[in-house]
Amino acid sequence: EQQRLAVGRRERQASVVKDQGPAMMRALVAEVRAALEDYRRKAHHDGAEIEFEELPHEGFSVTSSRPIRMELQCRPSYEEHVVYCNLSRSPDQHSEAVERPFNLELSVNESDRLELRHGSRAFATVDEAVEFLLTPVLFPPIDQQN
Repeated sequence: EQQRLAVGRRERQASVVKDQGPAMMRALVAEVRAALEDYRRKAHHDGAEIEFEELPHEGFSVTSSRPIRMELQCRPSYEEHVVYCNLSRSPDQHSEAVERPFNLELSVNESDRLELRHGSRAFATVDEAVEFLLTPVLFPPIDQQN
């Protein structure tokens, strides 16, 4: 009986991710774009050193080249219930990039709503997830070695 319930729960979760995942990721991509436009408007520079690119299947890439080159790429896998992300950092043109891959989980809560999680942290809104993703790109710690 428990096994049957577990299978049913997994099937329900897979269905929710399949149904709600693309819309959530489109909202995430749109919010990333809007946050970057807002940042450009408020920054004391023209924002030309920040590039945004939509990737196929609701993915995206953000690159900042000041003061340290940072690049973030995120791509969802609805089958795996995960958003694969990679944050790379190059302190200067002559240094090799240091990459830090991480995942956001596409998780189904008790109300059958899809949410993004990182470890034990559940993001209540898409805005919270965008802040988590963009902060290290737009405001990298200067003294960080990796």
